[in-house]
Amino acid sequence: MRNMLLIDEMKANLPITAHASRDLSKTLIANGYDVTPEKELKILNVVESGEEGGIACFLDQPENFVVSLTLLRVGPDHPLHDKILSYQKKRIRRIFRSKGLGSKRMKQIFQQEK
Repeated sequence: MRNMLLIDEMKANLPITAHASRDLSKTLIANGYDVTPEKELKILNVVESGEEGGIACFLDQPENFVVSLTLLRVGPDHPLHDKILSYQKKRIRRIFRSKGLGSKRMKQIFQQEK
């Protein structure tokens, strides 16, 4: 699978500090979890969850929580930042195309996250 190289690199760098995207944070807060985009999370493990799920990340909080790598933000100082960001953009582009959505909306989402 094409994601295995990134997964192997991520596993070699665990734990990885990350932050929830705004969308993930809104969903978690709505479900009673105190996870703001500013709150530091730790990725404890990563696995390939198939074409539908992509790279799944096991987080330290909320307890026993698994989320798609596309919903997390890794700091620009992390050695895998560029590779992770590239994966996220490609994955989101693929998802948008499968749903018939355009690249303009995708750019808006990435601009909101900055």
